[in-house]
Amino acid sequence: MLLKQPTFQTAFSSDFYKIDVDQENNLLMAVWLRGVSESEMITGGTKLYEALRDTGITRAVANAERLSMLDTATKDWMSTSFYELLSQTPLQKLARVLPSTLFYKLALEAVATRAEAQNINRFQFKNFSNQKDALIWINQ
Repeated sequence: MLLKQPTFQTAFSSDFYKIDVDQENNLLMAVWLRGVSESEMITGGTKLYEALRDTGITRAVANAERLSMLDTATKDWMSTSFYELLSQTPLQKLARVLPSTLFYKLALEAVATRAEAQNINRFQFKNFSNQKDALIWINQ
């Protein structure tokens, strides 16, 4: 539960991705600002890993509402390397806000399902259709 008013500091910012960290409330907020290429996804995912590793934060909200179609190589990287990286951090809970477009939403759900099937996740995650519901769950 958030005990204090959030005080976010930007850990990473680009034209495609932003990561804000609130150390006092043990919360990281990441948002994709547009559709991305494979190299941008890897850069953003690596920056997320570094922010979690360096801060020790255990709760995160990843907002992917603005992501569009991901190519096969990007989905492969996410379902293997990305989830493995996140599992090497103190992360315990990840709330994922998915795009409203069904096709994009299903693609991101499939990535997480594939990662789960490989038994590499060491954190709990749940998908949401909006930021508000994601924050409610992450703060429970």
